[in-house]
Amino acid sequence: MINRSSGRRHALAGMLALALAGCTVTRTQGQGPTTGSGYNSSFSEAGVEHIETERRAVVDLSMALTADDLGADGGTLRDVDVRGEDPIEVVVRGTGGELVLHAEVIRVLVAPGDRQVESIALFESHSDGDALVTRVEEVAGQVGLDRARVDSFAAAARDGRADTWLNGGDHLGFTVGLHPVLRPGEAPVLEHQLTPPD
Repeated sequence: MINRSSGRRHALAGMLALALAGCTVTRTQGQGPTTGSGYNSSFSEAGVEHIETERRAVVDLSMALTADDLGADGGTLRDVDVRGEDPIEVVVRGTGGELVLHAEVIRVLVAPGDRQVESIALFESHSDGDALVTRVEEVAGQVGLDRARVDSFAAAARDGRADTWLNGGDHLGFTVGLHPVLRPGEAPVLEHQLTPPD
């Protein structure tokens, strides 16, 4: 007798493996720790479950990080992806203060050789273009992005379309780049690209 449920699980697992091929952040083999080193949350399998339950994550970017600082314990890290649910409050600590975000997706990018964390990408969605502009202006002021570039983005957003990178904000001790995307008929999205100090 053929176990159809088992066959479906294997087919689904195969499709997921193909969909995730080439990603730098994948599922861990074991459960992994629920906390990272110091104040850091863990992005192991168990750590991500903990983040999703608590609806909160902490990342300390006051210094350079390795994958193990974020709970990899020699393995790989997982994304947090709660699209369609309430966002996760993410507190990012630097030597110059904190940045608080409400992200639906968190992805940690790790260098393949030395396992240093290269960047952390966080994605926020917004209700409309005005909310996106307000959020970009708020974060830009906090992290020290060039005001003229922010104003240029805001003008484009008022016309209903924007897709630009605003880079170089470093007032908090780590580098912040913002990628606001506003297109007709789509929910506005703001990507935060956070780079730890060297």
